[in-house]
Amino acid sequence: MQKNVKGFIGLFIGLAAFIVIIIAMVPFTPINGTSINFYGGINSTLALIGAGLGVAAIIFGALSVKDKDKTGPRKAGIIVGIFAVIIGLIFSGIAGLLSSFTDYANGVPGNALSQLDESQRKEIDKALEQLKTQNPQK
Repeated sequence: MQKNVKGFIGLFIGLAAFIVIIIAMVPFTPINGTSINFYGGINSTLALIGAGLGVAAIIFGALSVKDKDKTGPRKAGIIVGIFAVIIGLIFSGIAGLLSSFTDYANGVPGNALSQLDESQRKEIDKALEQLKTQNPQK
């Protein structure tokens, strides 16, 4: 019997999707004035790339189901791909929201938090100042 190459491709792409999503969970963007890294645009982009790889895993998994005479994984790419898409999209949204805090802390103009009025930003500014005093830049 022949190997189910499409099934293996789908499975390996799905595993690569999870690796990219796990890398996306590592904070990369430094907050100015502190020694802390937090989530930024790169994190949400990596999570979206992981979700895209999950879609590719689903496609290759679906193509491999047609080859019933070949041995190898058939449904694994579909299952892993579905989970990668779900987790990737959820984390992309979370990282996108958290990157707005990083943008505000770094003074990036036009971010969502800077458009709040002064009374709503007071608590955020207080937390940011406390963060800068407890973790000064080295």
